[in-house]
Amino acid sequence: MKILMTNYMETTYPGGISKVIKETCEGLSKNGHDVMVLQPNPYNLPPEESYEGFNIIRVKPVLKEVYGFNVNAYLCIKRILKNFPADVIHIHGYQTLFSLLVSRAIKSYDKDIPLIFSPHTDIYRTTLAGKYFWPIYNYFGKSNFSDSDYIISPSHFEAQFIAKNYQIDEDNISIIPHGVNLIDPKKIVQKNGKCNLLYSGHLVERKGVHHILNSLNSLVNELNFRKARLTIIGDGPEKSKLIKQCKDLKLDDYIIWKSFLTYEELINEIKNSDMFLLLSNSEAYGIIVAEVLALGTPCIVTKATALEEFLNEPGCFGVDYPPDPESVANLIIELFQNKIDVGPFSEKIRTWDKVALDYENLYLNIIKSYSK
Repeated sequence: MKILMTNYMETTYPGGISKVIKETCEGLSKNGHDVMVLQPNPYNLPPEESYEGFNIIRVKPVLKEVYGFNVNAYLCIKRILKNFPADVIHIHGYQTLFSLLVSRAIKSYDKDIPLIFSPHTDIYRTTLAGKYFWPIYNYFGKSNFSDSDYIISPSHFEAQFIAKNYQIDEDNISIIPHGVNLIDPKKIVQKNGKCNLLYSGHLVERKGVHHILNSLNSLVNELNFRKARLTIIGDGPEKSKLIKQCKDLKLDDYIIWKSFLTYEELINEIKNSDMFLLLSNSEAYGIIVAEVLALGTPCIVTKATALEEFLNEPGCFGVDYPPDPESVANLIIELFQNKIDVGPFSEKIRTWDKVALDYENLYLNIIKSYSK
């Protein structure tokens, strides 16, 4: 098969959607398929690149790109599909004009190419622009769903949200959970006597890192649990605000800040941690939780959106949203003082090669249905 995927971000950089695209493209190419990713070029990288067995086409906007508005992508579709006659096209990401323009361009060029859509929905809007302009975007953006022949969602939560809010027949939605790179639940024994807590991800408001800091404050300054040490890995617009919160709560001695790490470095951080915390209010899936559990580290997550679906996995524990700092602190102490078994897992936590195979089988079935 010739498979064209789209990404509205840089595929080779960290990020949930980019990781899904990178890993599935790599798996599909290993299975013998010709795979290409069409994306914008926010970092002025080469316009074409061969990467991990698949090709990346980066399209620079004619004007400065705003919310993914890239007219050049619309104009390039005809040329790209002439040179790369795709058997199936898979568009990723709802919250961007890039996906909308590309899907419109594809349908205007050839209505007979099967079009699959993975929205990766974020149900909460935290910026002023998002809150006030989202209804306007939603009015036009919903054509992403009407243009698509099939929807792939990673979670029951997102699938139900899509069906309800965009009037999509649930028979046209397949749930294919995301994957992990490896499953190795062997833990490294801690010898420093500390309770090592970890967060890794983008530092944006919806990720709830401020809730983690409030919980650490309750743990250290109210419950006098001085063994706790928190490592925060990541970057983002909330970082300076979070550092100030840390200073105001007098937590500097209990927190280590790190920018995004290499994959190997992150694996070591996860394996050397006693617990991972993700107190987010909006996740369409939560890839990092699957990765952490697969490496044998217990997780504390909020009982919110798709994160709630991980609570069936041994080693994952939930708190209400918004999280009560004292309740989170008491749960941390309880888990630290008791032996926690992580796994065995359901099919929700499996390696990326199996995810790529699910994508492949779905693509082939859709192509067959088109050829009848």
